[in-house]
Amino acid sequence: MIVLTAYVVLQPDKVEPALKACQTVKRHSLTEDGCERYDFFQSLDDPTRIVFVEEWSSKPHLDTHFQQAAFQAFFAELGGYIQGPPEIRIFESSRLT
Repeated sequence: MIVLTAYVVLQPDKVEPALKACQTVKRHSLTEDGCERYDFFQSLDDPTRIVFVEEWSSKPHLDTHFQQAAFQAFFAELGGYIQGPPEIRIFESSRLT
C-alpha cells in the first residue's frame, strides 16, 4: 500500500475556496481505481493548516491519480491558495492489523 501525506498552509483569505476545491478533488479521487482512502483535515489550532491523508493500492495507481484532469485542475487551483510549496511525503507500507 502507498500512503501519501501532504501538508499545506493556506492564505488566510483563501480558506473557504480552498476547502471547496479539496472537497471536489476528494469526490473525484474516491472514484479512481486503487484509491482506498482520501481525506483531508483542517487544524483546530490554525484553520489555515491542512493535511491530506491518502491510501493507494500501488504506486502506479497514485501516479495515474496525479495525471487525472480533476487532480491537475485541483493542484493548479490550490497553488493560488497556499503559502509556500506543499510538503508531500509518500510512503510504502504494509498493514499490521
